[in-house]
Amino acid sequence: MVDLENAKKEFKKYISNYDINNPNIERKIGHSYRVAKISRKISETLNLEKEEREVAELIGLLHDIGRFEQQTIYKTYEDIESIGHGELGVKILKEKEYIRKYIKNNQYDEIINKAIFNHNKYKIEQGIKNQKTLMFCKIIRDSDKLDILYEAIEIFWKNKTKIKDGISKKVLEDFKAEKPILNQDKITQLEKAIGIISFIYDINYIESFKIIKENDYINKIMDKFEIENNKVREEFEEIRIIANKYIENKIQKER
Repeated sequence: MVDLENAKKEFKKYISNYDINNPNIERKIGHSYRVAKISRKISETLNLEKEEREVAELIGLLHDIGRFEQQTIYKTYEDIESIGHGELGVKILKEKEYIRKYIKNNQYDEIINKAIFNHNKYKIEQGIKNQKTLMFCKIIRDSDKLDILYEAIEIFWKNKTKIKDGISKKVLEDFKAEKPILNQDKITQLEKAIGIISFIYDINYIESFKIIKENDYINKIMDKFEIENNKVREEFEEIRIIANKYIENKIQKER
């Protein structure tokens, strides 16, 4: 069984090794705790056993454990400029069996490692045949994206932003084709926002769509921008319509 209280104490002990007064470190601490709660919430809607719900919450807590070392060494959260933080997280947990500080039983080690490794990838790696492992990968990917949507409103674009930049043809076409936007294609502020909104195309569970709708994440993100160019404003509003309709259709399918 997972002792979540002990796991949280160990996590607090681990992050105390880093500069918690650094806003970037502080942000990831808050993100980790929120993702843990979201993972638990999603797992509860899937009618998982108590121990599995606890594993989902633990994965949420640990999914970004590699971020603290990444920020401290490389001063960035850009994996392409430093190191894959999912891979680094798995390495940290494997070293000297550090994972045993969080969970005594090794029954879930493979699931935890696979979920952390895959949580931020463009797609889940091929070849995962175990359906339970795949499920936990999907839970953490949803949870991580949901909190990034929250952060877009509360942190990334906390204040209204006046925009002169445009939206590339590729970003528009990919969004309309229901494709998550690639990192290398997100150049302007609007494209970065559209990239986060495009997370909806890689959401796995109905509960996740319900959370997005209940919190009105799409509209709240888009309302952060004051766009000067009429054409760009029209393109952006088209994205709003497409995104909200996509979410509503996903929820309606369950009914």
